[in-house]
Amino acid sequence: MRTCSLMKRMAAVGIAVAAACTGVAAADQGAAPEAQRTIRVLSAAGGDATSPKAAVWKKAPATQVALQTAFPGHISIVGTAATQKLTAQAVRTSGRLFVKLAWSDSTANTVIKDTDQFLDGAAVQFPVNGQTATLHFMGDAANAVNVWHWRADGRTLNLLAKGFGTSTPVPTEGLRSASVRTGDGWEVVLSRPLRVKSEEGADLQGRRTMPIGFAAWDGEKQERDGFKAVTMEWWQLRF
Repeated sequence: MRTCSLMKRMAAVGIAVAAACTGVAAADQGAAPEAQRTIRVLSAAGGDATSPKAAVWKKAPATQVALQTAFPGHISIVGTAATQKLTAQAVRTSGRLFVKLAWSDSTANTVIKDTDQFLDGAAVQFPVNGQTATLHFMGDAANAVNVWHWRADGRTLNLLAKGFGTSTPVPTEGLRSASVRTGDGWEVVLSRPLRVKSEEGADLQGRRTMPIGFAAWDGEKQERDGFKAVTMEWWQLRF
C-alpha cells in the first residue's frame, strides 16, 4: 500500500521496515475516512482565542481525533501510549491561527522526576511544503515538518524535522501557548502568526486547507520523545 512504500524511506534511520508496515496496516484498517479527518477553522477576525476558556471556543467546531501509539524509534522504549483521543478546535483571527487541544490525563506532570516520570505534552505538526505527500512520521530528508510542541513545564518549542531524531528548535517570536487543568485533564491553546519566514516553519497565509497531525505525551506513564500517542495519518485544517 502507499503508506508502507513511504515507510520504506525510514530504513536510513534504522527503523525496521517490516515491523513498521505491519503497524501501519493495522492503523490504516482503523483510520477514519479522509472526509472525516477534517478540522474546520472558525474565522473570528478581531476575536481573542488566546485562553482555552475564551468565549470564542464555544463557537468553534470541535472534532474528536483518535490517537495511537507511535513507533518509539528506539528498542529501549516499549509500551502502549495512554492517550487514546483528544478534541481539536481551530480559530483564525486577523493574521493568526489558534489550535486548541483537550484530552484526559489524570495526573499533572509538570517536572521531570529522575527517570520514572516525564513531562506531559502535546503537539501539532504541519508539512512545511503543505503537501500530504510529506511523510507524516516527522518528515524525511527532502520534506521537512514544522512542530509546535507544548510542554507542561511551561515551555513551547518551534521545531523543524526531516525524519526521526532530527527535531531541531528554531527560534520564532510568534509561537505562544496557554494551558489550564480541567477536571480530568488538560486544555491547551497553541497559536502562531499565519505568515512566517520559510526557515521558521510552515507558512499558513492564504491557504484554504493545510495538513495537520497531533500528538500527546503522558509523563506519568514515562512517555517521552518518540514514545507518545499520535495520529497515524494527516488530518486537514479547512479554513
